[in-house]
Amino acid sequence: MKLEVFQSIWAMERRGPARQQWSLEEKVAMIAEAGFDGIDISAQHPDESRTLRPLMTDAGLGCTCYAFPNSVEGFQRDIDLALELEAQHLNLIIQIFPMTVGEGTEVIGRLLEMGKQSGMPLTVETHRNAITTDLLYTLQLIDGLPEMAISADLSHYVVEREFTWPVPARDEAWMQQIIARAVAFQGRIASREQIQIQLDFPQHQDWVAKHLQWWEDGMRSWRDRSPDGATLNFLTQLGPPPYAITGRDGYELSDRWAEAQVIKDWVRDIWQRLEVESEANKG
Repeated sequence: MKLEVFQSIWAMERRGPARQQWSLEEKVAMIAEAGFDGIDISAQHPDESRTLRPLMTDAGLGCTCYAFPNSVEGFQRDIDLALELEAQHLNLIIQIFPMTVGEGTEVIGRLLEMGKQSGMPLTVETHRNAITTDLLYTLQLIDGLPEMAISADLSHYVVEREFTWPVPARDEAWMQQIIARAVAFQGRIASREQIQIQLDFPQHQDWVAKHLQWWEDGMRSWRDRSPDGATLNFLTQLGPPPYAITGRDGYELSDRWAEAQVIKDWVRDIWQRLEVESEANKG
């Protein structure tokens, strides 16, 4: 078993006053030099992704891809691009909004079958403004679709459900059901009011600790149900404004690129502890 930590290409955008964008070449070099294992790139921007792919290969970086399918009929284009890019998996933020669980399982089931027929592994992300917007609806989708692999961005449900602190046992149990089905995780820390909070602010430390606990629970669960030789993908995904909070001057309140590397190191530390724990249990 192994862990791979990827960085989101979207998270490398720089927005705000007098912010010059890094070139694609600079972004890839920075990600590689920081010790990430790969990059998550977009099916929504095929030209950019096609330009990025050889740069990533030359830098020894792996590839995952994400898409926002808004129809079953048009989804094959996303699959075909992910295959062209040799993505390890295609992550779906599904922009189709059925009213009932039955309709939702039918839609997702058709997308999953298209991925299976094409040979492209699919994950369905827990995300606001998507088919998985609501935690309780998503739990019902999971029950109806045992084959659905979840990419767990737990931050969205902290905001969507406005979790109180401390997190009630009921809400914790719901999150653990998501964790138990996750095959990939995304790294962002939220509070009940904000989707993305700064890692080192004193007032945020309870939420930092809670997300670290969830990630550890998720990695342990994944290890318990995955075969030898499997790879867990963890994506750091700290988005630019308006995800990132800005001050009156338009500047972000923290350095997202530095924070992404902090999360990478935290996650690898958790994984190493679980490796030690696993070896001790074997003994």
